[in-house]
Amino acid sequence: MSSKGSSLIEAKKLCKSYFNEGLETPVLFDIDLTINSGEFVAIMGPSGSGKSTLMHILGFLDHFTSGSYLFHDEPVLRMNDDDLAKIRATRVSFVFQAFNLLPRTSVLENVLLPLLYHPTIAASERMDRAMKAIATVGLTDRAKYLSNQLSGGQKQRVAIARALVTEPEVIFADEPTGNLDSVSGRQVMEAVQQLHEHGHTIILVTHERTTAEHAERIIHIRDGRIQEDTKSFKRRLAKEASTLAK
Repeated sequence: MSSKGSSLIEAKKLCKSYFNEGLETPVLFDIDLTINSGEFVAIMGPSGSGKSTLMHILGFLDHFTSGSYLFHDEPVLRMNDDDLAKIRATRVSFVFQAFNLLPRTSVLENVLLPLLYHPTIAASERMDRAMKAIATVGLTDRAKYLSNQLSGGQKQRVAIARALVTEPEVIFADEPTGNLDSVSGRQVMEAVQQLHEHGHTIILVTHERTTAEHAERIIHIRDGRIQEDTKSFKRRLAKEASTLAK
């Protein structure tokens, strides 16, 4: 992971449009955004606001139409397909609302999956890394369970372990609590928050205020534009309370 506080992501005048049979549909407009290593950022907005599109661009899953995007000060436009594939395999990971687990495969096998495509992690290291990631999300006793034997909250924690196993620089989480009840959602967000406290950069997309408040910083997006970029009130209060307790 990069040193905390150094610039990780920098977008300037970033725009995105989709084209279909000559018809242009603009989705993002003049996005200016800087995210430093070690931050926990929530991108919040209603359905259709462009927040997931922005995350997909920042996570190298989609292309932007105009503007610039620097990753570690390197222009993404200069990266070829091999460069982008290597970044997706080694430096970023994703947690999605739908879990995306293999249903008749064990927790351990699901978490091992990203390591099979990793270009530098030796086969001899895979088991230890997978079990460490599973332990991090508190599911060691479920490692041999099939994923379809788990609750929704446990499935999402498996997805978090799978995202964590390659030790990426940044973890993108797209509506990670969207399919969960409030108790499971809170447990998942506590796991995500612990990852941040251990040094991971987290970029979270959500439409839920209670989920966004786990982040340190909340970026509000509406109609494809950033409307507000503020510190999380809840996290600020928690830090102040912790400081007073000392």
